[in-house]
Amino acid sequence: MATSLTLNLTTSASIVGTQPDVLLQFLTQRNIPGVLFFSDEPQVSIFTLAQLLNTQPEILLDWLEDEALGELIEEVDDDEWFEEEDGK
Repeated sequence: MATSLTLNLTTSASIVGTQPDVLLQFLTQRNIPGVLFFSDEPQVSIFTLAQLLNTQPEILLDWLEDEALGELIEEVDDDEWFEEEDGK
């Protein structure tokens, strides 16, 4: 499976702390590159998101990875099959 360097508009808006329609309007009005319209929902480049957040793409990817790992850990916190330490 290939790793995507874009995120859907909903996820992108959540990362920058706004609503999808507000983000899309901002990006199009300011003519910011990195918005791709290959599907029904626009995709936003992680490089564009990093630029908007004034950070490096690597830092953004590390943060996203940490968030995903945290969600996985939370999923097994209440699992009866695993002890809490095993899940972590």
